[in-house]
Amino acid sequence: MKSIIVHSGLPKTGTSAVQAWLNTNRAWLAENGIQYPQHAADKNRISSGNALQVLDHSNGQLIASEDKVNKLVSEFEEGEAQTLFLSSEYFTPQVTELAALMPRRTRFILYVRDPLEFLESDYNQRVKRAGHTAKFVASPNEYGGWLGHGHLYRALDRATDDVNLELRPYHTKLFLGGTLLSDLLSSAGIEVDNRSLPEFQKINTSYTLHALEFKRALNHLPLGQLASELDITLQACPVGPTRYSLIPPRDYVRLRAAADDDLRSLRDRYGRDSLEPLRTTLVDQEPRGYQAQQLSDEDVETVTGYLARTAPGLVKRLAELLSEHPGVELPYPSIRKFITSGSY
Repeated sequence: MKSIIVHSGLPKTGTSAVQAWLNTNRAWLAENGIQYPQHAADKNRISSGNALQVLDHSNGQLIASEDKVNKLVSEFEEGEAQTLFLSSEYFTPQVTELAALMPRRTRFILYVRDPLEFLESDYNQRVKRAGHTAKFVASPNEYGGWLGHGHLYRALDRATDDVNLELRPYHTKLFLGGTLLSDLLSSAGIEVDNRSLPEFQKINTSYTLHALEFKRALNHLPLGQLASELDITLQACPVGPTRYSLIPPRDYVRLRAAADDDLRSLRDRYGRDSLEPLRTTLVDQEPRGYQAQQLSDEDVETVTGYLARTAPGLVKRLAELLSEHPGVELPYPSIRKFITSGSY
C-alpha cells in the first residue's frame, strides 16, 4: 500500500537542512519510489518546504486547502511513487485539518528538541535574520516561547484517534542511523542504505560567539540589504568559540529542571512515551561551556580583518553606512573605528 509521510517540524529541529536535502535529491528519491514535490528556496537554501503545496494564505495565516490536498494526493495515487513525502514547519498548527483531508494512512512526524538548545538557537536566529540587538535572556518565555510547544500542545489537544502523530527525539545520541536524515527516513518506514545516501549537510549554521556579537552590534544600524550579505559572510567566520552556551551556570540548573518538567508534562498529559529517552538523556547532559557576551577590541579587530579579507566590498559599504549614521551608538565602539579607518 502506498504511504504518505508529513514531516511537520518542530522549529529548530533541522527542518531547513532536511528540506534542502530532499529538494536537491528529488531524482534520487524518485529512483527509490519517493515523491517529494519541488519547492522554491532562497540563496541560503532556506525555504518553507512544501507549505504552499497544501496550504493557502487566509487572514494572515496558512490553512489547509482541500483543493490543493486533493490535487496532490490524486496525482500521487495515479503515479508510480510508493511514498509521498512532505515537509514544512507550517504543518504543525494544521495537523488536524490536514489529517481530515488526507487518507487515514497518512503519518505525521514531529521532532522535539531540548528546550534549552531551542532558546539559544532561536536567539541566534533572531540576531542573524531579525535584527535583534539585545543580549540573550535566559527565560522560557523569550523568543517565541519554550520550544514552540504552544503549537505542539494545540496539535496534540486537537488530534483525534484518527490522527497518526508521532513525536521523535531530536538528539544526536538518539537518532536511528546516527543522523537526523537517517532517523527521519527510518521512522517513515523508508529502508535505505546510509552508505548510498547523498551527502546530508548542515545549512543555516550557527555563528561563532564573535560573529554573533559582531552581528548583534551592527544590527543597531539600518543594514537594509547589507544584512543578508553580512549574515552569509559571518556564517563562515572561523573566529571565536564554536561550541558555547549563553546560559549562565546558575540559570542552567533552573532551566534544566523546568525543561524536565515540561517534557514530563508532554509525556504524562498525552501518553507520549517516545520522548522519554530524550528526557532521560537531557537530565544527565553536561552543559556546554558558558561564554559571556563580550568582545575585546582585539576580538573586534580580528572579525573585521576576516570580513576585509573575504568581503572587502561589504566592509566598504559598512564604512559608508557608519559614516552616514555617526550618532548610532554601538555596543562595541571599536567596530566603527576599525571599519571606517581600515585599521585591521
